[in-house]
Amino acid sequence: MNMKYLPLDTAGASRAGYQQQVKEANIKRIFDLVRSGKCKSRAELVRAMKLSATSVSVLVEELEARDLISETGPAHTTLPGRRPISLRMNSDERQIAVFTLRRDGVLYALLNLACEVVESRLFPLEAAGLCKEDAGDAYAALIEDMLTRRARRFNRKKALAVGICFPGVYIQSEGMFSNLSALGVNFSEASIRRLRDRLRLPVYLFNVTKCLAYAEKKHMDALKPDDPETLDMIFVEIHDRISSALISRGSIYTGPLNTSGEIGHMTLMYGGRRCPCGNEGCLERYVNQSAILEDARAACEAAGTEAPATLEALARRYPDEPALNAAVMNSAHMLASGLYSVLVSSGLRRVVLGGGIEVLGEPFLRELRRELKRRDVLMRHVYLDYAQAGPDAESVGLAQYFLDKIYTITV
Repeated sequence: MNMKYLPLDTAGASRAGYQQQVKEANIKRIFDLVRSGKCKSRAELVRAMKLSATSVSVLVEELEARDLISETGPAHTTLPGRRPISLRMNSDERQIAVFTLRRDGVLYALLNLACEVVESRLFPLEAAGLCKEDAGDAYAALIEDMLTRRARRFNRKKALAVGICFPGVYIQSEGMFSNLSALGVNFSEASIRRLRDRLRLPVYLFNVTKCLAYAEKKHMDALKPDDPETLDMIFVEIHDRISSALISRGSIYTGPLNTSGEIGHMTLMYGGRRCPCGNEGCLERYVNQSAILEDARAACEAAGTEAPATLEALARRYPDEPALNAAVMNSAHMLASGLYSVLVSSGLRRVVLGGGIEVLGEPFLRELRRELKRRDVLMRHVYLDYAQAGPDAESVGLAQYFLDKIYTITV
């Protein structure tokens, strides 16, 4: 499932009975309706929940007692009669600390219940401190140090959980998080459990591409509430690797072996470039950001022109320089081949590209669209766009997923 939730061990805790489960489902739904802004008064909650006014009031009062929501005075309404009392979420009463593992260190972000980033900072991680067999203790030590010594606004009493975004897959049979392609290291579940026990907080690990995909879905939901077009899509992250997340009927598909979405390891070219996964000719060996830049530099060398130093520099130059343009368009054609295989096998029709590839702009996207739509009648209704969820999408996506799918209020 490319994710792992490690709740605190609660010895002797009994399983919630049916009545408690019903109560939790109802109180969580009220919390979500207020949090999303869909319901702003008890009257609106009664209509949405199809419960009695008394039942809704009891649940609202429990949420108020837990400092999760509060009343803010009479609501604005055009309807006759007594004005209802407005409800709002107490966003700053709870926190979720999210850490994204990267090559250059660990990105820390602290989010409130509105999934707003209230504090963030990048902490470097010395390469010498990593062990390829298990880097978990090194990451865990840095995360613990950040929360206990360096984070200024983190409040242990308000914290709901610690989230970790990792670029790789969770291998359940081995209790291992593997990210050899992206970071060149693995880390064990045992090291994260030790971190959980020291912090005395639940820990949630989620594949970074899935975080980005969920943030994109929620962004689309906010723009088009209840639009069925946002229920199905494939999000493709192109950074120093290629990974994807499939969203079907509004939920992330994970697969029984926790490896769904690793489209970067489909064979694009038989006998091609060697990949750390053990395969040859993998898509991500040709279309990750570094590979695109390397191919552009080779084109410049052949043309006798100065090579671009960064992807941003390439983005500025390639529309007007034939050699660079040919190299970038070739990358678009190879990516289109990989996307075509995924689309015809999954039946999905909406593709969102993110991870930094957006810097290549509209010409790259336009060529991808052209390459897909020229191939087959199956591609006539494919929609291809860049990600729009923003620079903190991985942190926001993890926090949103935790609040939507994991967080419980009464159990």
